[in-house]
Amino acid sequence: MISVIVPAYNEQNRIGKTLDALSSFMESNFNGDEYEILVVSDGSKDGTNEVVTNHGGKNVSLLSYEKNRGKGGAVKYGVENSNGDIIIFTDADLPYPPESIKKAVEIFEKENFDLILGSRVISEQGQRYPWYRTIMSHTFSILVDIVLKLHVPDTQCGFKCFRRSAADKIFKKSTLVGWGFDVELIFIAKKMGYLIGRIPVHLTHENDGSKIRVLEATKTMIGEVLRVRENNKNGLYD
Repeated sequence: MISVIVPAYNEQNRIGKTLDALSSFMESNFNGDEYEILVVSDGSKDGTNEVVTNHGGKNVSLLSYEKNRGKGGAVKYGVENSNGDIIIFTDADLPYPPESIKKAVEIFEKENFDLILGSRVISEQGQRYPWYRTIMSHTFSILVDIVLKLHVPDTQCGFKCFRRSAADKIFKKSTLVGWGFDVELIFIAKKMGYLIGRIPVHLTHENDGSKIRVLEATKTMIGEVLRVRENNKNGLYD
């Protein structure tokens, strides 16, 4: 079974469209007993829960809790409550085409990868990717390479895939819920010796009106990367 996990925080205006696309794709490409779509409502205060509950899509389920845990916490909760042999998580605005799911599954069937990480390719569709996000992404990648020696390009892509056997062990040791949670997952995977593959995914950015405080976010990013290093020194990933 394939578990598609979608973390969502106050996404009432977008989650319905995302579920339409995901449900249609999964139903067209997989049998009904081969997949589940789990929306993890991360303490949403709007109508996200109602939209998901009333969607009516085949094999769509809502997981929710009251206190916001951050994206990393939502994904971890989804993994812990999923049933799939293959676990995939993607973003609530579905910036990566559903076809990426099928490609990842096909790679798992042919190769011995334990994880498959998406690598973003900017699509000509949608809005221009914000300059500050580009700067933050490059800065973060340089920081990760310097501090953690990961040498994995585009650690922050929101499309990642795991075999169940690897996901259970990796997420059991994960601690971060913010900017650094993707990096922590990859760091743990590499430390455990898991085989990591990559897949290009086309990113279609939509201007959602969000405003990120660049300096504040950068400080948080630095702090979480340093925390991964400290956690490793303290044996949390052993």
